[in-house]
Amino acid sequence: MCAFALVLSLPGDSLAGPAFSFFHRLGLNETVWAFAFGATGSLRVAALYINGRSPRTPYARMLGAFLGFLGWGEVGVLVQQGTAAAFGVAAPDAAIYGLLAAMELRSLYRASYDARYVAH
Repeated sequence: MCAFALVLSLPGDSLAGPAFSFFHRLGLNETVWAFAFGATGSLRVAALYINGRSPRTPYARMLGAFLGFLGWGEVGVLVQQGTAAAFGVAAPDAAIYGLLAAMELRSLYRASYDARYVAH
């Protein structure tokens, strides 16, 4: 997530292509997306660091995984909608974002398991 935020924060409009047209329909510019992904990614890194020092903090990991699921899922849907509207085809990279969202669900499941069985 931090790397995605870094790419979005580089000079130029990374979301200028027609496949990203639905990002702009939400009224959010590249700066907002970069901040949201950067903040979420940074908080997740901090939560993982804290969790490594004290395994009684799975709730922060759960929140991070849930926000990651929402973020990657939204990016996948918006890329798919933009690509379909602009080119009339399915977006191959939407599958990658969908896979990232699925992995976030797996992380959420694992953190919830830790919350139930480890944090008592």
